[in-house]
Amino acid sequence: MRLALVAVLMLAWACGAYAQENTPFDMSPERPAQSEPADDPAVPPDEEAAPVPVEPAPPATPARFRRFLLPDSKLTLAGEQARRTWAIYLSPRQAASPATLTFGYQNAVVVAPESSELSVIVNGTAIHQEQVAAPDGVVSREVKIPPGVLRAGRNEIGFSARHRHRTDCTIESTYELWTEIAASGTYLSFEDPAAAELATAEELSAVGGDAAGKVRVAIVAPALARLDIASELMRLSQALARHINTPDIEISVSSRPPAESAAELVVLLGTAEDLSSLGYALPAIDGPFSAFAPARQGQAPVYLVSGRDRAQWSAALDSLVTPVDRSVDLQRDVFLTEAWRTPNAPMIFVGEQVPFADMGLRSEQFSGRRYTAEFEFGVPADFYADAYGEARILLDAAYSDRVEPGSLINVYVNGSVAASMPITATQGAVLNRFPINFTMQHIRPGLNRIVLEADLRTAADEVCSPGTAADDTPRFALFDTSRFVMPTFARIAQRPNLSALSGTSFPYGRAVDPIAVVVDRSTDDGLSSLATLLARMARSAGRILPIEFVASQDGLGMRDAIIMGGAADIPQEILQQVGVSVESDADWEAGASGSPAPAGPTLDEWRQQVTGSWFGRTWRDFREWLQRTFNITSDMLRFVPEEEAAYVPPPTSGLVIAQSSNPARSGTWTVVVAPDTAALRENLAAFTDLGNWGRLAGHITSFNPATREVDAVPVGQFEFVETVPPSIWNYRLIAANWLSANILSYSLALILACVVLGATTTFLLSRLGRRR
Repeated sequence: MRLALVAVLMLAWACGAYAQENTPFDMSPERPAQSEPADDPAVPPDEEAAPVPVEPAPPATPARFRRFLLPDSKLTLAGEQARRTWAIYLSPRQAASPATLTFGYQNAVVVAPESSELSVIVNGTAIHQEQVAAPDGVVSREVKIPPGVLRAGRNEIGFSARHRHRTDCTIESTYELWTEIAASGTYLSFEDPAAAELATAEELSAVGGDAAGKVRVAIVAPALARLDIASELMRLSQALARHINTPDIEISVSSRPPAESAAELVVLLGTAEDLSSLGYALPAIDGPFSAFAPARQGQAPVYLVSGRDRAQWSAALDSLVTPVDRSVDLQRDVFLTEAWRTPNAPMIFVGEQVPFADMGLRSEQFSGRRYTAEFEFGVPADFYADAYGEARILLDAAYSDRVEPGSLINVYVNGSVAASMPITATQGAVLNRFPINFTMQHIRPGLNRIVLEADLRTAADEVCSPGTAADDTPRFALFDTSRFVMPTFARIAQRPNLSALSGTSFPYGRAVDPIAVVVDRSTDDGLSSLATLLARMARSAGRILPIEFVASQDGLGMRDAIIMGGAADIPQEILQQVGVSVESDADWEAGASGSPAPAGPTLDEWRQQVTGSWFGRTWRDFREWLQRTFNITSDMLRFVPEEEAAYVPPPTSGLVIAQSSNPARSGTWTVVVAPDTAALRENLAAFTDLGNWGRLAGHITSFNPATREVDAVPVGQFEFVETVPPSIWNYRLIAANWLSANILSYSLALILACVVLGATTTFLLSRLGRRR
């Protein structure tokens, strides 16, 4: 019986093995068995099956409307802790539409992903957080924005990053930490196709720029060829610059429509009859009209300033200008910076204390090695206190007992070190209204930035054992009750001063009477160059500048003027007046023709420079010691400034801006000159970008468009321009700053005062008292 059972089992096993051997291996998922269809006798097997009807394809989904977000071509979050916020404006349709925020980023290889974090904030709501983990290239993320987060009008967008180093714990290693947000891959996309439609003049602020943050505006005026409407075009350019929320704007003016994708906004100016020939879809225009035209799929929005005749479109233009203009007598409270950084910078006109909370700083703790916080403020064009007095930070902060002596708290003003305070306590400390004083020599008219930096050293960082770099134990705290204290400063303007032009468009920003303008109005290049310049100046001044075109130098009179053009188009007398060489046009032509570069330095020249005479070396060492020890420069050791030589633009320069008083010394002349008008338009559009415009300074500024380098010639001889009512207090502050900047004059005045005091004392004593 048992033998029979074994035999049966062996037979079953053999049959199963044979079946497996003859069945192919199948990795397809299991599926229910399907019965084969039975043959239909009614259909012959050789007859072709009837074609299956093809359903029509569904209509293509329209592309989503995109709005680029970054205010610059790139956004870098550097250091162990960094944050950047700015404001954009959305139309009601955009705010109501479901939206997705897409962004791309890349970080340094040395950033430790497990202890580093990147956050995206919209209107105070953190909509995304992730580890910083993109060292090999740009990675893209898509984030659905929760309903109700976006709103019509102003919206704040922010990126913040927390970085820690993979292996290093030194302060120096924190400079290797960065995350860069990719501009071309960072945008809002809206599901509703109507989000691309704009309607009223208030929605001009919702016009977005390109990936680099610049808005290109094409103004089309068909009547430009036959009517003198250049002044109206310049008013329109400035009004658009004030309406559109963007850090950079470039304006082109023409009588013809622009090419496709050549502008982010097209503005049509003229009568309804003139505009009807341009090929745009226009609404019915029965009176003054200032609004957007019907949207075109995939095309830039079109804004109309029109009417049935010139009087009506002029009235429409006035309605666009009035809301963004400001009276000269009305003092502005803030410097508008929200297009690239929030909050707006407060304007300081007199001595004032500003809490850190009012400038966007908040109380926070910090566990890293190098803490930074920054804020901005503005001062008027007649600020005159760069050689005397001190500003102050009243610091409310604390540091733990882990922080060792030798740590520093540094203050930077516009990128220059202004103060450095060593930490000496060994048991930690709480700083309450701790004063940090610094000179105001780096403060300039217009916008200024102050960076507070704490370099924090600990014993654990010296050892740098595993896990030290990621330690989250706080070692420093800054409180928003800290204050920035600006003392009362002297107020008197200087001429020339291109820094004041850059900061507040002085003196043109205070003009009541029209500013004389000389430019070639017969070409689109000339008018476009002027429109771009005035747009930037209107943003700096915070108002619309009145202008009047004059045909020649004779029409300039004794008033403020702006002269623009190619080097061959500007009279040599004007170039001489502003200190530019009369041969500048020839030099540019030589540079453009590829002439050989100037000869390099010789060995004899360097031998003379290095050795020189004994007196020359001693004098040079003495001047360097004075500057290093007492911050006294050689310019201070003169009774009168040196005579300035004429400036010869180098061949690589594509644009020169020079300023001086007019021949009667009753106004300011600013000359903007390039090799030709085509180069003037192209290079001025690049120079008026926010990053370059802020470097406008001195008496003459030269711009190299190839390298984006800016070279400024310091002001030598200048004259004062009174801007406020006379007062003894202000004159005392003016005298204090002037004497501080002119050491020899101050010393001579002090010696004369001592001599007079001694002589007077001797005279009085010889006449008084008992005689022997």
